Amino acid sequence: MNMKKHLFFQYLIIFLVLNLLFVSCIPEIITPPTPDEPAIPSGNVSTPDWQVSSDYDYSSSMTVIAQVDLTQTYTLTPDDWQLDTADLLAAFAGGECIGVSKPVDSLFFLYITAPSQDNEDITLRYYSARLRNVFQANTVLQFVNGDRQGSVNDPLKPLFEEWSE
Repeated sequence: MNMKKHLFFQYLIIFLVLNLLFVSCIPEIITPPTPDEPAIPSGNVSTPDWQVSSDYDYSSSMTVIAQVDLTQTYTLTPDDWQLDTADLLAAFAGGECIGVSKPVDSLFFLYITAPSQDNEDITLRYYSARLRNVFQANTVLQFVNGDRQGSVNDPLKPLFEEWSE
């Protein structure tokens, strides 16, 4: 009987060791490869000096009330990204800055001055102070005098991708 108990414990130990080795390999076997997810787009960009020229005639303008959410484009957690009071949202016509704003709570209230041509395309760029990077909206707006894009209750929510000059 002692011999049977001894063999039983040897087999039990062997079983447990093999089970432990096998279980440690399961995540590698069961976990499917993840698709290529956009990496967290942190960079080394200093705060841009986006300024609207003082030469503009402010009789023509439009406003944009926007909300920026990089989690729509990138796989980010709240710890990876969140709005910062030093963040900037700017409007550009060509390479010329025609509006810039800092966030108020979770919204940007962007006053856009008239570009050099009517109906000119406007691109939005966002600077994240936390990620130290600049992003550009996928959608292009068209300047329309007196127009307003978005509201406090329904802000414009453009998708942003990493931008480089």
